[in-house]
Amino acid sequence: MGLSLKIKENIIWSFLSVLFYKIVLDLSYYFVISNIWRYDKFELHINNLKLIESYSLLIIVFAMMPKSSKKLSDVVIWLLILLSYIPMLTLFAFKDESRIYMYAVTGFWVLIFLLLHMPRISISSLKKTQSKIISYVIFFALAIIVIILIYKYCGISINFNLLKVYDIRSRYVALKIPFAGYVFTWVAYILNPMLFIIFLIRRKWISLTLIIFLQILLFSVIGMKAFLFAIPFVLFLAWIANRGNPLFLMASGFSGIVSLGMISYWLIDDMWISSLFTRRTLLVPAQLSFFYYDFFSKNVHTFLSHHQIFRVFLNYPYHLSPPHLIADVYFNQPQMGANNGIYGDAYMNFGFIGLVLWAILLIIILKLIDSITKNKDIRITVSAIALPVISLTNSALLTCLLTHGLLLSLILLYLLPKERNKII
Repeated sequence: MGLSLKIKENIIWSFLSVLFYKIVLDLSYYFVISNIWRYDKFELHINNLKLIESYSLLIIVFAMMPKSSKKLSDVVIWLLILLSYIPMLTLFAFKDESRIYMYAVTGFWVLIFLLLHMPRISISSLKKTQSKIISYVIFFALAIIVIILIYKYCGISINFNLLKVYDIRSRYVALKIPFAGYVFTWVAYILNPMLFIIFLIRRKWISLTLIIFLQILLFSVIGMKAFLFAIPFVLFLAWIANRGNPLFLMASGFSGIVSLGMISYWLIDDMWISSLFTRRTLLVPAQLSFFYYDFFSKNVHTFLSHHQIFRVFLNYPYHLSPPHLIADVYFNQPQMGANNGIYGDAYMNFGFIGLVLWAILLIIILKLIDSITKNKDIRITVSAIALPVISLTNSALLTCLLTHGLLLSLILLYLLPKERNKII
C-alpha cells in the first residue's frame, strides 16, 4: 500500500513538473523569444483555442507515456518529449501553427506508446572477453584517429572564448578534414561522455582529466558549443537516472534553465541562456518542423531520394538539398542548413504515412536499446545514448544513425558487461 502511494505521488509530481515546464516555455516565448527574435520568424500570433488544445494534448501524451525509469527507453522517450514535442506545442499555440500536423505528431507518440507493449527483442550477449577486446579496439582506434587528425590539420590549441566559435567553425569547415564529420562527432557525443561517467564511477581521476582535455580540444578545433556542454549534460542525466523520480528532476531542470534565461534577460538584459537553450535547442527545431510540413504539404515529397544511398536509382525533385531548400524558402539564405528532426524528416519523405513508418523504426530502436541494456548500469547507458538520441530532434533519422553515432552508440551499449559498475 505504501509503495503504491509512493508511485502515485511520484506520478503527480512528474505531471506537475512537466506542466510547469510547458508553462515556463510558453511564458519565455511570450515575453522573451517573440520580442527579441521576431525578425527570425518567431512572431506572436496567439490562438487561444490552440493554447487550450496544447495543454489538452500534453495531458493525453503524459497519461500514455511511461512514468518509471525501469528501462533506458523510458529516459529516451522523456528526452524527446521534453526537447521536441512540448516546444512544438508552444509554437502551435503562440504562432498559430498547423492543427493537422500537430495532431499527426501527437498521433506519432500515441503509436509509440501503444507499440511499447510489444514483446521485448531478445539479443544474446557476447562473451565478456570478446566484448572487452572489441571495446578496447573501438575506444582506442577512435581516440587515436581524432588526435592524429587534429594534430595534422589543426594543431593543438585550446579555446574557451564562445565569441570565437563561428570563426573557428568556418576555418574547420574550410579544412575539409577527411572523416572528421563522423569521428569527431562520435568521440564528442558518445565516447568521451561515456568514458567520463565510467571513470567518474571508478574514481580514475587521471583518465577523467584526459577525457575532459580531449573534449575541450575538440571544442577548440571545431567550435561546436554542444561539444562543450555535452559532458555536463550527460553528468546531469546520469545523476538523475539513479534518483527516485527522474522525470520530475529532468523536467524541473529544463524548467530551471528556461526560467534562468528569462530572469537574466529581465535583470541584466542578457540573452545568452535564452538564445542558446530556449531558442536554439528547443524552439528552432520545432519551428523548422512546422516549416518542413508547410513546404512539403504543398510540394512533392522526397521519398528518400535526397540520400546518397538512394540517389543512384531515385530522382531527387529539387535543386537544393532539403536543409538548404527550406533555408532558401523561409529565410532567403540557401547557404544555411535548416536541418530538421524525426517528425519533419518523416513527413518530408512520405507524408503522414512517414510518421507511422518512422514511429515503427523508432520503436525498433527503443526495443533494441532495452534488450542490450538490460541489467546494465543506467548511469553509463544513458551517457552513451543521450546525445545521439537528442540529435533526433534536429537531424534526419538516417543521419542520426550514421553521422551522429546512434548506431555506434547501440554497438557500445551491446558490448557493455552486465555486472553493475564493472566496466572494461
